[in-house]
Amino acid sequence: MKLAIVYCSQTGHTKRYAEWLADEFGITAIPLKQVDSLTISEADLVVFCTWYHAAGLTKAAWLKKQLEIHPEEKFVVLGVGATPMPCEEWPESEHEQAFCNSFPKEKYPNLVHFYAQGGFRFDKLGTFDKVAMKIYFHMMKKDKNSKDRDLVALKEMQRGFDGTKREYLEPLISYLRLRLEENKR
Repeated sequence: MKLAIVYCSQTGHTKRYAEWLADEFGITAIPLKQVDSLTISEADLVVFCTWYHAAGLTKAAWLKKQLEIHPEEKFVVLGVGATPMPCEEWPESEHEQAFCNSFPKEKYPNLVHFYAQGGFRFDKLGTFDKVAMKIYFHMMKKDKNSKDRDLVALKEMQRGFDGTKREYLEPLISYLRLRLEENKR
């Protein structure tokens, strides 16, 4: 079974995860800008590593075009975001909802996806995103309904942080190994 790892990254966190995955499977991660239809057609399984932006997945439109041509089972999505891994304060349902904003379950019932915490680098943002984040930071500080967890996350984002950990890939790696093993049978 031929595996391909495709990624898009703005601040480097998603790229790091893609490279860790590629290293795990002895292949090279491919930036989305360098991917062509042949790359996708030749692969049996494609891991699309992307990042969350405004509660949606970046380059979701690209994947939706691919899903018009190829079955959902050919793709696995790794969504990287600034929020922590699922826990009591950040339930998995919130990550699931963010994924479904881009890929509603009704339309994409078989699209497998995983989440990994990335980080935040204000200095790597484009001008529009910098302005939007400054407005967001200001609004969150003033919002009396902000939860404590949101204010803690806000402070981390203002400072910038790298929350990537290779261990966050373990569920995805296990899933991929299982798929690769099943294909050998």
